[in-house]
Amino acid sequence: MPKFIVSVKINDELVELKPGLHKGASLIALTTLTTLDSEGRLYLDLKGDVDIPVLDDDLVQIQGGEVFYFGNSNLPDCPDLVNSLSININGSEIIETSKSKLCGSTLKKLVHDDISNKVLYLELDDAPDYLLSDDDCLIISNSHKFLLVNQSNSDGDIPDLEDCACGHNQSDKHQKYKIKIDKTKYKVECPRLTGREILALAGYDESRYLYQKFAGGERRLIDLNEKVDFTEPGIERFHTMRCEHQEGLEQSRKHFSLPEEDVEFLNSLNLDWECVSENGIKRVVIRRFPLPDGYNLSCVDVNMQIPNSYPTTQIDMAYFFPAIDRADNKPIRATTQDVFDGKSWQRWSRHRTASNPWQPGVDGVATHVAYIQSWFAQELLK
Repeated sequence: MPKFIVSVKINDELVELKPGLHKGASLIALTTLTTLDSEGRLYLDLKGDVDIPVLDDDLVQIQGGEVFYFGNSNLPDCPDLVNSLSININGSEIIETSKSKLCGSTLKKLVHDDISNKVLYLELDDAPDYLLSDDDCLIISNSHKFLLVNQSNSDGDIPDLEDCACGHNQSDKHQKYKIKIDKTKYKVECPRLTGREILALAGYDESRYLYQKFAGGERRLIDLNEKVDFTEPGIERFHTMRCEHQEGLEQSRKHFSLPEEDVEFLNSLNLDWECVSENGIKRVVIRRFPLPDGYNLSCVDVNMQIPNSYPTTQIDMAYFFPAIDRADNKPIRATTQDVFDGKSWQRWSRHRTASNPWQPGVDGVATHVAYIQSWFAQELLK
């Protein structure tokens, strides 16, 4: 969980404030000291290095535990450091610098000669990322990470993440993106947002889970406080689901046991699931499993038969309720009906090939679910 209040010391006086970027003038205003020498300045105490004068317009990243003091010194406004720092921009370690402060335009020029259409963000874990102007003067720290992206001047400059992922096109890093949440597309105004902010963008509160879907079918649960970087390759879209699984899980049937790793995977889906044995046939049933766009349903129940000699023997095929149709009305081939649990399920006859055999010790419920997800994507390409 992010920290919403942290403490710093100013002349041995503890001061509480929110983490994030603060201007020097606001830090001076936080102290209750009133007998300061008119010639004194605020300094950031760097253990093992020179102290840094904090001017009114300087930006300081507060994470908690910083120490400041008022005093007099003949140090220049921007002294050189004894120990140089490495600047991390776009995930790469850029050349080291001995400067204690750098302005936005100088930081940009460390990685790009033409900065006319570039904007720079300082990544912050406990606050919204900060858009640095060219004139902003930042006191540099080893913990700083920056994101340099193309400025978005019009809607035509804004890439669509789904189009980029499905077309396998990795565009340059951009300031703004179009993202798809469930069935609707939205424009995001910055390159990183938290899970909570993405839910709010779609009008949802914290009563829903947020999943991130990647090209190829992989899905991952996003924590409310986790920041999603839209500049990373492979993100396709997001889907949400109500946080209603716990009550259903308490009432679910567990007629047989599964290996521990299967149970961990099924719980990670945050969906209702059951182990049901009927007429001597064991099945794992997953409720309200999400379907990609292109089908008549947004979610469906799925069951898979578990052989008695599993996991040595493979899981084969899958069964869906209700029956799935393509949204374009093209027929889905190699399907038939199967009665189970008082319902008629749609069986998809899909089988592993000789070049993709079942591997005991590697394959299990998780890989078969991924295999099923690949069927949904491949079917729409036919």
